[in-house]
Amino acid sequence: MRILTFEFQSAGRGWTLEPMVLDAFNLLVGVSGAGKTRIVRAIEQVCAVALGNKEVSEHIEAIRGASFAIGFEHDGLTYHWKAALEPRVGRGSEDDGALQAVEPPLIQTERIYQGERSLVDRTPERFLLNGHPIPKLDRAKSAIAVLKEDPALEPLYAAFSRCIFRSLEGLPPHGFRFGSVDDQRQNYQSAADIGADFSLPLHVKAEFLQEWFPEAFAAIKEAFQEAFPTIEKLKVHRRHYPKLTEEGASFITLTVRESGINEWIVFADMSSGMQRYLSFLVHLSFAPRGTVVLIDELESSLGVNCLPAVTRFLLSRAPDLQLILTSHHPYIIEQIPPSHWKIVTRKGSRVRVLDAENIPAMAEERSHLDRFTRLINLPEYEHGVQG
Repeated sequence: MRILTFEFQSAGRGWTLEPMVLDAFNLLVGVSGAGKTRIVRAIEQVCAVALGNKEVSEHIEAIRGASFAIGFEHDGLTYHWKAALEPRVGRGSEDDGALQAVEPPLIQTERIYQGERSLVDRTPERFLLNGHPIPKLDRAKSAIAVLKEDPALEPLYAAFSRCIFRSLEGLPPHGFRFGSVDDQRQNYQSAADIGADFSLPLHVKAEFLQEWFPEAFAAIKEAFQEAFPTIEKLKVHRRHYPKLTEEGASFITLTVRESGINEWIVFADMSSGMQRYLSFLVHLSFAPRGTVVLIDELESSLGVNCLPAVTRFLLSRAPDLQLILTSHHPYIIEQIPPSHWKIVTRKGSRVRVLDAENIPAMAEERSHLDRFTRLINLPEYEHGVQG
């Protein structure tokens, strides 16, 4: 999947993102309060609505009353999805049906196109699929979630399943598994198969790579050592607790050995910068082509010593992944070419996103430092928030 265009209007105060164009690599820059984080969160929320995933129900509830339009391509085809969502209301009535009495309607209207062909045209009164009426379905979920096994909408569900944001936040201190490491070996024929399974927790994914594809795990170790040269070893340790269940259970965790320290350092005791970069490496090194990666405040928890390695790593994955990042840090902005900069500005509740390369002052070839200096002195940047 690759997101091509995105626009959004929230409920309540009417926060509005005007139509923006997205490229393969996007660095959202702008003054604090311009709307960078809200853009990333809005994309996350739309992905959650598409999948109807209970694990991210907080994202779905936060988006109630909003409307959005998103254009994207997947497997060589172009799609456009536009929807308006019901605002927060009571829990529904018996007249709505048994399911809606438990879960209130989410979808007000919804239209999905593949190129010029209409796949879905949905209102409270009707539901057209491929131009033909079908029984009205659960309005607590998007058509993409409800009809995820239909041949017309199955590719869309697969596309939105390739968005990564949850796994890069709230990092778990360890993993928990039953049985041996080989009980799922037949499901993964390559490191790419492991990278494509977004349901695998951080430590479990790392253990699978270590045990079955040591060269891939060694590449992660090498990249990690580039950022943290004092690290001598990286290993996933498993601690067995056979008495907990009949099958036996294990806690597994990423660990490191650092020069001058005899004991292994478990993930929970690592610096937050080490934890975050390890998460990037494990989840993104072998993520499949077409994965959409959303990272807000890339520099968060990362010290200046590891920013160069993190930036180089993400740029190296740019040909295969679509990255949508935000940052305030001068080093990150300086090292990423201006062709990837998206300048976020806000006037009142309306947000616009401008391509830096379309601004004449940014068009000339300059040094990294000069380009950053020009950026922060642009009127579009300096006056990025206006009442």
